[in-house]
Amino acid sequence: MEKDKTASTLLSKIAIKAIQDKLGKDITLIDFNGVKGSLFDYYVICTANSPSHADSLAEEIRKMIKQEMNIKPHKEEGLQNCQWVLLDYFDVIIHIFLPDTREFYNIESMWKDVKQTHYPNVN
Repeated sequence: MEKDKTASTLLSKIAIKAIQDKLGKDITLIDFNGVKGSLFDYYVICTANSPSHADSLAEEIRKMIKQEMNIKPHKEEGLQNCQWVLLDYFDVIIHIFLPDTREFYNIESMWKDVKQTHYPNVN
């Protein structure tokens, strides 16, 4: 029996909207639906232009998800230096990268056979 992904779909949409509101760039949604053995429903990946921007993006994501769904991240990583910030909402993992760090880890290429949606940058 497949689990209901309504909550994780909503959470990922809220995160994407928060990123767009704070002018995060190069947003990619990786959809793990149908990927056997996957622990997650979605990855949301974006690029920040500075450590303070990454911190601001993380804050806006947390705020909007808390307002809309009344949940907090299970775990947060990377807020010390904001090169790669990870917000873990169990079924949705949000990655906020600085450009060089995103290029180095290149998460999208690890999941190139999984459905990916790329969102246009908001100016």
